[in-house]
Amino acid sequence: MSSEISIGEKIKTYRKLKNMTQEDLSKKSDLYVSTIKKYETGERKPKTDQLQKIADALGVSVTVFLDFNINTISDVLSLIIKLDEQAPLKIQSATDSNGNYIPEGIQISFDDQNINKAICSYLEYKKQLSLMPHTPTDTSTAETQISPMDKEKNKLLLNNDCIKKIR
Repeated sequence: MSSEISIGEKIKTYRKLKNMTQEDLSKKSDLYVSTIKKYETGERKPKTDQLQKIADALGVSVTVFLDFNINTISDVLSLIIKLDEQAPLKIQSATDSNGNYIPEGIQISFDDQNINKAICSYLEYKKQLSLMPHTPTDTSTAETQISPMDKEKNKLLLNNDCIKKIR
């Protein structure tokens, strides 16, 4: 989902992908229906603990609602370090004759095969996306509409194997 989509719109999107009504989400999250409505319309923003309740009720990671920008090499490296600390990575690279790592030869995989399978599903999504013809979008409604491919990407995050704890 693009960074322009609000937390409320994301809540609504995942709720609908799970075929839940606002009332269903209210019951599963122990939040008032009126509160859910205010979040979805952008009238209010959920606090961290409320967002966690919503994520748990929807069966997604709370991070799907958050936006963060990756602008620097340091941003990327800090994410890789965090991933390695919390979901051990296998990072390998080819070496030259002096034993120096070759940047173009870097390969990253995870010790947990479920994560690797989920990444393969994402790669399949990207392949399908690249095969689709590009059509211009009506920018007046683009912010409120979610493309079929974005829906497919979001479904990857709702896959039961993706919701399992890694530790």
